[in-house]
Amino acid sequence: MIASSVDTTSQSFALGQVIGLLSVALIGIALLWKLTSTWRAPSTPPGGDPAETARTESQRRLIVIGATVLIAAVAGVQATVAHNPEPRASETTAADPAYAAGGAPRSVTLPDGFDDFRRMTGAAEERTAAQLLAGRKQLPGGTKAGFYDRGGDENLEFVVFLRSAEWDPTMHDEKATESISQEFLNFFTGAKARDVTGFDAGPHGGRLSCGLSQGVDGDQAVCAWSDATSFAAVRFVRDADLAGAAKTTLTLRNAATH
Repeated sequence: MIASSVDTTSQSFALGQVIGLLSVALIGIALLWKLTSTWRAPSTPPGGDPAETARTESQRRLIVIGATVLIAAVAGVQATVAHNPEPRASETTAADPAYAAGGAPRSVTLPDGFDDFRRMTGAAEERTAAQLLAGRKQLPGGTKAGFYDRGGDENLEFVVFLRSAEWDPTMHDEKATESISQEFLNFFTGAKARDVTGFDAGPHGGRLSCGLSQGVDGDQAVCAWSDATSFAAVRFVRDADLAGAAKTTLTLRNAATH
């Protein structure tokens, strides 16, 4: 759909808004001068004083000039306010200065476990992956998948798909051209998610959002986080509580980011 492909957070979209506002102002100014042309050039009536006519013409001209300046000033203020593009994803920084000190790149890996969640391995991982991904297209290049159960019971709780510029160099170009808003629009639209809500992204900055997507047995929470170098998507099997899913996703992110 064309509307979904427009990045309303980009520099070009913001510049287009500025041009649009200034174009309206220029049209308004042109109309003002055209519609007042006769009024600005009064003629001297028979027996009248040409000097008085000249003074009237000068006064009216100053009024129109003042109106022109006012229109231009208002348009300039609106254009300045409109030109506020969202930074590209690559420009995001950690929320906690302790994690941004020195600009050192962060490393992200799928943890073996956190809280009481454990990452499946061996036969359990292979079986779950085969069941979950059967008949689906191959995962995008550079995507790593992790399947997590609770306490090692081998019953899937959620699956994580993680991409990072650390091992996928194509992400550098993606992050340099897209805002996180556009990334999330693309992702949650593809996931057919609704009620998408933003949550605290934690000390590593960027953004974290969750929404609801239809599953086999009803609604399932789906979350994503994004920052300057990574993007992760989390699909929950049982959890349909957005706040709870966001909390688990944030804990996972903090455990995965070093």
